[in-house]
Amino acid sequence: MIRQTVTIAGRPLPDARQRLRDRIYDAIRDLVEQGKLQPGQRLTETHLAARFGVSRTPIREALFQLAREGLLEPFERGYGLREMPMSGVLARLDVKHLLDPAMAVYAVETASPAQVEHLCQLARNATTALGSDASPFALASGLHRLQKDLIAACSNPVLARCCVAAEDDFLAARPLLLRGKKGRSITADYLDGLMASLHACCSETAESGARNYIARLMDWCRESGTLPG
Repeated sequence: MIRQTVTIAGRPLPDARQRLRDRIYDAIRDLVEQGKLQPGQRLTETHLAARFGVSRTPIREALFQLAREGLLEPFERGYGLREMPMSGVLARLDVKHLLDPAMAVYAVETASPAQVEHLCQLARNATTALGSDASPFALASGLHRLQKDLIAACSNPVLARCCVAAEDDFLAARPLLLRGKKGRSITADYLDGLMASLHACCSETAESGARNYIARLMDWCRESGTLPG
């Protein structure tokens, strides 16, 4: 439960309300990233206010921010995730095809030894999960964390900001690409190549690996003619 503690005349101070909204925002994002909010499930201000033990105002502000960022969509009397159409998946892959290869170059060239080991451990964990019966949402959450930490190693701050925005917008699309064996196999191949590139500090193979990974996903989606399953 998240409590309001700093008040004036029964109202939270502006900075306290800001912090409260940010905590609510993070909590709802966690629901999405961990696969606990699935397409079609509706979030309402009343339910979330009761769940977190706060007023509806910070809930409303957090939901509005998440909708503005594209993570949630307005539903009738609430917000939620919608099943993304093929065009939406391809549009997001197209953006990542432009950004991720360049980001991989910076990340591999500038990552510290500690970052390299951390990233490789995340990649190993994700590879193991891909071979298990883990849900697409759980797999997507692990890969999202890996990608965000890879972006954190990127020394170009402008490119990193763009990649963060693209990665966050990809949250709703990634589970769709991990529902079947094909998408998991393509992703496992990418992770193997990423680990090799990090250990060898080879930006060229990191760039080509990221580009080929996303291109294979796009080709697979176009060839199937429907959302992977």
